Amino acid sequence: MNSFVVSFLILSLSSVSFATTKEDVQEKTAQAAAAAADYSKEQKEQFQKDMEGKLSDLKKEIAELKEAAAKKTGAAKSEMKEQIASLEKKQDSIKQDLTKMKKSSGKAWTEMKTGMSKAWDSLSDSYKKAKAEFKDKE
Repeated sequence: MNSFVVSFLILSLSSVSFATTKEDVQEKTAQAAAAAADYSKEQKEQFQKDMEGKLSDLKKEIAELKEAAAKKTGAAKSEMKEQIASLEKKQDSIKQDLTKMKKSSGKAWTEMKTGMSKAWDSLSDSYKKAKAEFKDKE
């Protein structure tokens, strides 16, 4: 009987430490929401930084293609200029989207990230194809 009473007292005292008040739940929920918002903001900022770096690198690569195109003549030069113009147009579109993304928040930025990632993949593929074609025409 004595061990029963001791066990009961231990369980009773330990249940007090597990008691959670409405305020505790609200505080923990607010902390979790703040942590999630901070994480989302960090992700957004990192994505923007990465995209700006990619665009900067691509700008240099397009400049190299322009130099190569300037050395060409006739149809090859014309075709290269068209492809470069197409690349620059896609690049400008991504730059505009990035500017919009900087102003967006929450769900909107997540959706924009998906769209921008797809647009970047398309632009990157176009660049690779253009570079391969230019190399073939050398």
